[in-house]
Amino acid sequence: MFDLHAHILPGIDDGSKTPEETLKMSKAAVKWGTKTILATPHRKDVTENWSVEHLNRLIDNMNAQNREKGVELSLLLGMENHLSPNLPDEIEAGRALTMNDSRYILVEMPFFGRPHWVEDTLSNIQDRGLTPVLAHPERIEAFQKDPNLLADFIERGMLSQITAGSVVGTWGYRVQHFTHELLRDGMAHVMASDAHSPTGRRSPNLGIGIETAAHLVGVRAATAMVMDTPKSILDNRPVVIDTPRRTENVQ
Repeated sequence: MFDLHAHILPGIDDGSKTPEETLKMSKAAVKWGTKTILATPHRKDVTENWSVEHLNRLIDNMNAQNREKGVELSLLLGMENHLSPNLPDEIEAGRALTMNDSRYILVEMPFFGRPHWVEDTLSNIQDRGLTPVLAHPERIEAFQKDPNLLADFIERGMLSQITAGSVVGTWGYRVQHFTHELLRDGMAHVMASDAHSPTGRRSPNLGIGIETAAHLVGVRAATAMVMDTPKSILDNRPVVIDTPRRTENVQ
């Protein structure tokens, strides 16, 4: 499996704290069937405290650590880019990274509210030839209140990444129920762990949500969210998705 959202690089953000913890996360991911993780540190933490150059050195060191310890996990570099009006400029400056240097970029919407600049900023990113992959939409207030906003973005060519734990209730019933709605309505394209630690509710157990998702959308579609689609993203290949189903139950 391919995990496209994980805070596995040590000492960067609120994820792994040490190389030893990164090694434990790597071992746990392999145990649960993951072979590739896209490391996605928060852009804000990197910009304020570190640098992209530091990330490149760090991921090389962590891959070397895995090889030395016989852990068959490959780490690739990306970034969780919180959406802000200056994100397009940060992309141009090389301080906001895409997913494995592809056309796809992991974007985190504001958790609360719906700033007036959201639509224009996402369009600006697309105008640069990039495809936003919207991180954990099931936990974003704007989408919870108006799922059709997410449908609008998907119809404009964006992708959606749900968290495996959300499928099984890690973030509570409301988030779980909304995640199931997104699955049934064709608004979930990638499932990732959003791992922050080796164990607990934020572990790199990517497969935790597959069985439940399979009951909702079928085994083939559920498997594609952790294999076919993320592999296409990492390989910078086109991703073909169905038209999302809109809802009349807007809050």
